Amino acid sequence: MPKFGLFGGSFDPPHIGHLRLARSAADAFGLDTVFIVPSGNSPGKHVPFADDYDRFLMCEMTFTNDDSRFVIDNRELRRGGVSYTIDTLRELQSQYSPEAVTAASLANNWCLIAGEDCLASFHTWMDYREILRTAFLAIARREQGGAPFKHSRLSPNERSHVRFIDAEPTVISSTELRAAIQVRQDFSDFVVPGVAEFITREGLYRQD
Repeated sequence: MPKFGLFGGSFDPPHIGHLRLARSAADAFGLDTVFIVPSGNSPGKHVPFADDYDRFLMCEMTFTNDDSRFVIDNRELRRGGVSYTIDTLRELQSQYSPEAVTAASLANNWCLIAGEDCLASFHTWMDYREILRTAFLAIARREQGGAPFKHSRLSPNERSHVRFIDAEPTVISSTELRAAIQVRQDFSDFVVPGVAEFITREGLYRQD
């Protein structure tokens, strides 16, 4: 059975840290397809600074240039209303793994890709236990030898559904990247060339 990954986020804008994480997860777990899903109206997250279409285009430029494993999926942008990860996961599994009738078979072949900081709040996600029953968490470590579950409220059994990726550390966040762009600092090292050109041409993230 093919193996799939789901990597969601605001991607506002997508940067090389996102790309490295997606590649590392695909390599580490032998993923055939990784769905890159720009978030719609996500609970508890910021309202995007770039519009939906621009974020979608920047994801295409970042992830699909030279890696056929990545698919940019706009279902959350089309859905409207508040988007929950569990809804997106259910839809993707129903569409791409209809023969996988048990949660265990899904859990072996689907993963949710995220950064280590999500572990502290994962217990607050909508139907998070169902996510863990039907997918494993592919988490990028911040540092070797750290304590990734230090602030997590996941039970020992729930923690067994977490697998870690030794990805190259992210050097910048989207928040820091937007701040650099706003004050006209050079940001070209932190995004792929096409995204750097697009942001500059369209005047994204600048308030003048």
